[in-house]
Amino acid sequence: MKPHQAKRKANRHKYSKSAPRPAASAPVAARAAAQADKHVPELPAKPHIPVRQPKPQPPAALAGKPQPRRYAWGLAAVMLCTALLTVWFSQQSINAYWQQTYHRASPLEMLNRYAWWQSGARLQTAANERYQALADWFAAHNERWRPPPAPAAKPGVQVALAHAVPLEQANVKPPSETVKPLAAEQRAPDKVRLTAGDKVFFAGDSMMEGIAPHLQRRLRSEYGIQSVNLSRQSTGLSYPQFFDWPAVIEKQLQDDPDIKLLVVFLGPNDPWDFPNPQQPGSGYLKFQSPEWEQVYRQRIDRIAQAARRADVQLVWLGIPLMKGSKLNTQMRYLDGIMASELQGKAIWLPTDRLLGGSENGEYRDSIELDGRSVRVRSKDGIHFTLKGQQFLADHLAAYIEYRAPEPVAAAAVPAALPHTP
Repeated sequence: MKPHQAKRKANRHKYSKSAPRPAASAPVAARAAAQADKHVPELPAKPHIPVRQPKPQPPAALAGKPQPRRYAWGLAAVMLCTALLTVWFSQQSINAYWQQTYHRASPLEMLNRYAWWQSGARLQTAANERYQALADWFAAHNERWRPPPAPAAKPGVQVALAHAVPLEQANVKPPSETVKPLAAEQRAPDKVRLTAGDKVFFAGDSMMEGIAPHLQRRLRSEYGIQSVNLSRQSTGLSYPQFFDWPAVIEKQLQDDPDIKLLVVFLGPNDPWDFPNPQQPGSGYLKFQSPEWEQVYRQRIDRIAQAARRADVQLVWLGIPLMKGSKLNTQMRYLDGIMASELQGKAIWLPTDRLLGGSENGEYRDSIELDGRSVRVRSKDGIHFTLKGQQFLADHLAAYIEYRAPEPVAAAAVPAALPHTP
């Protein structure tokens, strides 16, 4: 190796990384540190933010988790099966509602030829019978806990309900028109007499739903007379599959012998064709046809006969005038059927002239009471306002008398014998 090559190798070894370098002098190191502090500012330390790591899941749990699409299909299948079972079980209620609403046969009736479909109807009938038996059982046990009626007012005195005014003396007339005397067949009938322990039974549609509560409160608060109100909207005599009023009234009168007065208001929901009861499945009887009228009269008479067998007095409210021309014509037809069929069977209370109707049958929504015009009909031209409901309740009260029981004579107390000393 030449001398200059050996010197170069020695220098490389001297300044290599592995070899320690000579330390700088103190002044030089101080100047270098000052320059570094002057030109390079110290950066603030970054805060340490912990990162939340997801929990590891075992592979078995991930493999057993259902897929969203499979879960949606399963839920849809369960909902579909539930809906089909509901229709199968409730077919009778659906058929009745369809007939009541659309006045024609339900599409489900075409399935009646299948035995499996008929089994659903039988199951529903059995369930309804079980439910009714349970309700009757609860009602019978609740009677034991019912408090006794309020004491009767002033024994030994016969009183009429407050504000009860005979129809001939009632200050009722349409505005700017004088009411002429009522015809002989419309004069006030005999009054209904009630005593302590008697009950009143209200049956009807939404019109009765508005009238009955006013008279119920009055009978209960003033005379302690209890009542039963089974009024239900959208009901009548045309569709017993939806609500069978004759059957309901017969059962109620049979189950509750304390009922002594039955008040009925039906008809506004009845101007429709209905199925032929003599030949089921043969079609519908046309409204106002002779066959239709015959069946309708039979249903009215069935209610009257149920009241007669139970020795219950029957009061039947007539149908008022309606605002619509077509509906009013239909109501006048039904009102005439009821009036003629109930002649001699019930106390018939017409309401056409009572609620402001003119001699020629013109509808009015207001009547004159105590010198001022009072609206008694609602804007739909069918139902009653609150004042109209109260007015008809007072009109019904005019035909009810309360007869308090005779006071029980006190037992005679023998005179005391003279004291012998």
